[in-house]
Amino acid sequence: MKTTYLPPLRLLQEAVRTAWSGQSIQEFKVDNAGWTNLMLEADGRWMFRIPRWPKSAQAMTFEVRLLKYLGQHLSIRVPSPLLVSTLTNPRGWPFMAYPKLPGVPLADLAALSRPERARLSRFLIRLFTELADLPRGPLRRLGAHSGDRAAWSARFEKLQHRYEKMGVGHVPAELDREITQQLEGISTAVWESHYHPVLLHNDLWPNHILWDRVRQRPVGVIDWEDARFGDPAFDLTTLDGIGADFMEDLVAVRRDPQDDTFNERLLFYRRILPLHGLLFGIETGRKTLMHLQLRRLRASLRAGGVPNG
Repeated sequence: MKTTYLPPLRLLQEAVRTAWSGQSIQEFKVDNAGWTNLMLEADGRWMFRIPRWPKSAQAMTFEVRLLKYLGQHLSIRVPSPLLVSTLTNPRGWPFMAYPKLPGVPLADLAALSRPERARLSRFLIRLFTELADLPRGPLRRLGAHSGDRAAWSARFEKLQHRYEKMGVGHVPAELDREITQQLEGISTAVWESHYHPVLLHNDLWPNHILWDRVRQRPVGVIDWEDARFGDPAFDLTTLDGIGADFMEDLVAVRRDPQDDTFNERLLFYRRILPLHGLLFGIETGRKTLMHLQLRRLRASLRAGGVPNG
């Protein structure tokens, strides 16, 4: 079982105040819900993002470089890092600070109305179009991983190896067989595809899309640490709540006319998505998360996609 590297909150607050001594911070608000990062909101103006795990800590330097690039090339608002520093306990542990973006996570809202879902659809179409138009060379030099068929297939082969190593004993036999079939199906569908790799957010859950409650529209996207090149179908995996009619618009802008297995791959990704959370719960000893994701995985495989809620 992995353990978090984060020191007590009091020490984090002291480290933040020391690193940013030019700012007089009076009050911290803690967002402890994230799987990979802890967020400290300072005086309602600044966000401090502190990795929980070594993998997230290693990804932070790439994310900072990427955010600076995206801030110059996207019309969508993304965090703009102003401070990147390290803690003394544990020594060298990184964190970053950026001005708080307006809006609240989309996940905090009740169901959107049809006009609001239309605005979200247009926002996502703009995001996907702009990401697809970014040149690959500069992004590769920043550290974005390759997303061709070999690299993308290897991602799911690695997922299968993780599952075989630690997950098999936590699921019933009939569910184990279905998980294995789905993972093998993903690999086959990827190799038979003809997609062109694009830059993915790669973790585009509703809690990473910011919504302006006053104007009733999306305003930005946060948490880019997992961004990489890959299958353009993948960023649609977590967007079922937008509705089938608007999803067709998103598929149309993401799918290459020659890509005959786009919908098939999207269905595979949706079915297997809760497996990531299940393995994370097993690795970190979070039994509540593990049981929740196991229920979602069973429902997802039964329904053919990620269940709402």
